[in-house]
Amino acid sequence: MTRTSRIAIVGGGMAGLAAATGFDDAEFDVELYERQSFESKRVNCGEAMTAVSKIPLEPTVENGFLNSLPAMEVEVYDSIDAGRRRTGAGTFPAANTYITDRNTVEQSWAEQLSEKGVDIHEKQSITRTDFHELTKEYDLVIDATGQPSLSSKALGTTNEYSGYMIALNSDVEGDFTELYPNSRIVLENYTGYSWAFPKTPQRANVGIGWTVSDRPSDYMKALREACKRNGWPVPSQQRTNVAIIPEGPSLDPDRTYLPEHSVVRVGDAAGIANRLTGKGISQAVESGFLAAELAKGNQLHRYPDKLYQRMKMEYIFATVVRYFLETRDPQILGAAIRAAAGIDIEDVDRSPSTVLPRLLRHPVLFARIFSRRRVLKRVYGGMTNQWELID
Repeated sequence: MTRTSRIAIVGGGMAGLAAATGFDDAEFDVELYERQSFESKRVNCGEAMTAVSKIPLEPTVENGFLNSLPAMEVEVYDSIDAGRRRTGAGTFPAANTYITDRNTVEQSWAEQLSEKGVDIHEKQSITRTDFHELTKEYDLVIDATGQPSLSSKALGTTNEYSGYMIALNSDVEGDFTELYPNSRIVLENYTGYSWAFPKTPQRANVGIGWTVSDRPSDYMKALREACKRNGWPVPSQQRTNVAIIPEGPSLDPDRTYLPEHSVVRVGDAAGIANRLTGKGISQAVESGFLAAELAKGNQLHRYPDKLYQRMKMEYIFATVVRYFLETRDPQILGAAIRAAAGIDIEDVDRSPSTVLPRLLRHPVLFARIFSRRRVLKRVYGGMTNQWELID
């Protein structure tokens, strides 16, 4: 890589925009291809954004940052039935976190890049044939197209991704004054959760998600029922978005960089969303900037190892907590939420070292979590880079 290297970035979501910014700042020649128009792009997933200071935009309403979130409320229930019981609840501060209109954030970011001189090609759908041509025309292609990625489709390797979650969400209007400005996540004894992310006292993103093995037969019915039992407005099907979210890590770490094709994958294309929550915006932004940083230092070959070492403990912790969702143990989950309450929500996801001392203050709970053979197998598997969930 040299400063005259030409970089093509395919995909104008958060990962692609971060990569475009990073490579442009490093003085590479950057072009970005987005299949939609940023002005009319409809995106209403990933609207709760943490680590917002890493996004090079002023966090203003005009840029899409609507609600500077004070805290995230988390509740755990033992079922979805009318007589369900709450087994635990906690409030988690959310510094540097906003509930956003993501489409506006992306549009503002793209406009900023265009003003800096980055060539942005909107309404440019890249086919598999086009992708192969890009790898010949450019010195490096950044694949930020989601999962399964365009590069895996072009190379006929879509089966290399191991897992995903299904999420439905919608922007709804209604009375959120009781919850606003906080947000809420509700664990309801299935492998997934529902949520309400108020943008204003009268508008919110509401949704529900499941691991693929636990998804219901009727997605919209499940979303409507979740909204009703949690007291949220019920969205219309026309305004509901269906998203496929990687269960990170869902891709062999070595496959995030394909030097033989001059391709680097970032964000969901790299399969790096949190395996427990599906949260992937801060991870996507981090991966885009990391690829640019390493390319600038002519160290791009270190990208797979650097990326996964940064996220390793996050993945291990997520697989441990997810075990108690899969095995239907809301009592332990409820106790763990109570024990961890007060820790910043981003740290809960991404810095397990902040959570473990809290659990150690509750030795009986700690023993109940980590004395299980299958939990220890998951910890060992993560420490030894066996990234798949272990039964």
